[in-house]
Amino acid sequence: MRANKGVFAGIGSLLSKAWKRYSFIFVFAIVLLVYAFTIEANGNTFKWGHITAILASQNTVIVGTMALGMALVIITGQIDLSVGSALVLCSGVSIMAFNLTNSVIITLLAAVAAGALCGLINGVLAGYAKMPPFIVTLGTMLIYRSLMLSVVREIDPAITGSSSSQFALLSENSSYDFLRMKFGTGSLPGVSIPYITFVFVAVMLIILLVSRRTKYGKSVYAVGSNEKAAFLAGINVQGVKVSVFVITGILVGIAAFVQACKIGNVTPASSGKSYEMYAIAAVVLGGIGMSGGKGNLLGVFFGALSYTTINFIIVSIPALTTDIQDTFQGLVLIVVILVQTVGPVLKERFAEARKRRLTRKVARKELADSKA
Repeated sequence: MRANKGVFAGIGSLLSKAWKRYSFIFVFAIVLLVYAFTIEANGNTFKWGHITAILASQNTVIVGTMALGMALVIITGQIDLSVGSALVLCSGVSIMAFNLTNSVIITLLAAVAAGALCGLINGVLAGYAKMPPFIVTLGTMLIYRSLMLSVVREIDPAITGSSSSQFALLSENSSYDFLRMKFGTGSLPGVSIPYITFVFVAVMLIILLVSRRTKYGKSVYAVGSNEKAAFLAGINVQGVKVSVFVITGILVGIAAFVQACKIGNVTPASSGKSYEMYAIAAVVLGGIGMSGGKGNLLGVFFGALSYTTINFIIVSIPALTTDIQDTFQGLVLIVVILVQTVGPVLKERFAEARKRRLTRKVARKELADSKA
């Protein structure tokens, strides 16, 4: 009997540790099971195609790539609300670069350079000017989108690629077929995994390697955990704060390039709207603490998958109209943050209650022994 108790206790301890370290994987598994059940409940069969649809979704690849940068910003105790508008700016710049040069490399470099510049502006104002990141990025969120709205109406349609208020890749360019039809919408033969998904995975692996294996990665966590202690340890706190915004900008640039390849156009008035919220949702679902200083960046990958799958679940329920879908997305975000906030508090209280019970038990035993 005691042996069985020991086995169960060991399994419980193992599961507790696994949940603590990799809760984001369990969350995704649960969400995926719910999605499969929803598909089956609607009279359809859950297939591999449903998995590849999740992997190819904008919320996975594009928002997920931006969310990796957002996670670094949040880990340092900051926030970036401009990523959705910066995505529009970078997409517009990359599309115009492609229309002018017909070069895939220049198109990518233009998107990355534009993103880095957007991030640098945010970083300098938040890091060196010491303005509140929330206010800074709220302002640049309005500026970046408004700027592209103005540009798309003033520049020659031969450059923007469209006579309407959007930027579009010129299909007449010889590189269009490769960029749009092969890379942007193509997939790996045999497994049908989209090529753009591999871009997201590659970016995630690089960010993960930097965060875990480099001095810089440790500095990011140190600044978010205790800024004063990080400064006393010789870390360039302002430099780290600026750099995470620049990295986020670069990742937004990569996401913008992928979006241009996948969709072929961008509309400044509507594209990328609420993407900053989606990125934050992916970060939170990935287990990154909003208070900063902690979190596993691998969780962002699964957070993006979870958020995309949750969207698919909401869309697949016939009773939920388009008007009410954002309500459920918002509720999911609130519930997850609530669990993140309340969970540690409840755990601490349970631990204190258990400690008190053990103390009283020991005291009663000592009292009984003294009487004997």
